[in-house]
Amino acid sequence: MKFGMIGTCLLATVLAGGAGVSGLAANGPLGDDEPEARPLRMLVSGQFGRLLALRSELDVTAEQRTQIREIVKSHRQELATVLKPVAEKRRALRNATLAEHPNEATIHAADDELGKAIGDAAVVGATIKAEVHHVLTPEQHEMISEFRQQSETAVDKFLAQLADPS
Repeated sequence: MKFGMIGTCLLATVLAGGAGVSGLAANGPLGDDEPEARPLRMLVSGQFGRLLALRSELDVTAEQRTQIREIVKSHRQELATVLKPVAEKRRALRNATLAEHPNEATIHAADDELGKAIGDAAVVGATIKAEVHHVLTPEQHEMISEFRQQSETAVDKFLAQLADPS
């Protein structure tokens, strides 16, 4: 099966969330070879591996791919409208955080703005998800649900490891 629209959307979602996280492992205070960096690297690679497995297991038909592609295309303008501010507000937060003399109030203001932009994008995403929901089978819904639960569990495990210095 070609990567397709669902694979592309899922990959984009994981990479968007994982890109910043993987950047921390390579560019943050912990070098890639340091043992403390391993849980982060394992989280990112595990998420990517689960995504590839899900893409394969979903076994989306050509008809489903076409329907999903049309749904996404029908929301293209809305997506562009809500995703541009997310990128801009994310950059503003990053710049506030990495400033030579970071200011807590500026960081919180940028964080609030990013949160609002993400919320606006989530509303559009929920609309698209509701439309795509009708295209997928109950079995595919279950696979996606299991994928989400595995992802949540992996993040929880990573955070527990991060909090436990032993």
